[in-house]
Amino acid sequence: MRENFPDWLEDAWQRLLQSSRQGRLAHALLITGQTGIGKRLLAERLAGLLLCEQPVKAVGACDQCQACRRLRAGSHPDLVSLRPEETGKAIKIDQVRALGAELAMTSHAGGYKIAVIEPADAMNVNAANSLLKTLEEPTARTLLILLTASPGHLPATVRSRCQRLQINTPSTPQALDWLQQQGIAAATAARYLPMAAGAPRLAAEMAGNDLIALRDQRLHDVLAVFSGKLDPLRAATDWQGEHAAQTLLWWQSWLQALIRWRQAGRVPEEPQVAQMLQQILESVDCKQLFELMDRITRALNSLGSGLNRQLLLEDLLIDWARLAGRPSRSSTVAGR
Repeated sequence: MRENFPDWLEDAWQRLLQSSRQGRLAHALLITGQTGIGKRLLAERLAGLLLCEQPVKAVGACDQCQACRRLRAGSHPDLVSLRPEETGKAIKIDQVRALGAELAMTSHAGGYKIAVIEPADAMNVNAANSLLKTLEEPTARTLLILLTASPGHLPATVRSRCQRLQINTPSTPQALDWLQQQGIAAATAARYLPMAAGAPRLAAEMAGNDLIALRDQRLHDVLAVFSGKLDPLRAATDWQGEHAAQTLLWWQSWLQALIRWRQAGRVPEEPQVAQMLQQILESVDCKQLFELMDRITRALNSLGSGLNRQLLLEDLLIDWARLAGRPSRSSTVAGR
């Protein structure tokens, strides 16, 4: 658990370690920071410390005892993970109620019972309200760890009952060094890190899944829809699969790059992206780009809400085509 622990998490870890030593650890933590920065890794290390049978004072879990072996195997009965039942879906009230019942039971090992909720902002309104009871009336020696890249999407009532721990994005040299420590070639790390908006663990995941071909295709799609060469409905159909959220994050990053280029003359670092975006640089209006970015953010928040993913993507792509000043064939047919 201690191997290759990222440097940029060390400060947050030391604060948690000190709080634990002094008996001041909150019963609920809200760990925030962008996607792919290592929030889950920090939560797992804290869980290891609290569940370990022989913790090392200055480091954390011993990595040798039965509890640590169970944690590595993902089978420790006192550590519960709460996630959407399906990728991109919401965390439901029944899941939160079951979690509350589990935390109310005596721990198997006689110590802590820990629940990690990820992403916490995936809880629907009813689920978040149900969690309040557990937050307000915590059972002794229980710990809730909420992980989210979008804390503002959680109800204020939930946020106010948690101790917040913000994880900042590491510097580029720090991130590239860590990626190379994971066995990723320097050239590959340098290409994937901007794609991941500077988040090293997301960059490593993308490199492992070889998503660069998909990213390049989505960039071509964005430009083709804008230029009228690709119908928005066709693009929406292609985009609605398992990487829909990642596609929207990529699109949002390209819009940000266009805004920086128009307003501050900052050319995107990645040559391929710069070459592609230059084709539409003078045709876009920054105010409209900001508005579209806000809509993409709302769409990302809605992907797990049960709303029709196809329609969400269609609306965004049709409006993107309209920014070029030529309504798409699809919008005419659909009467939008």
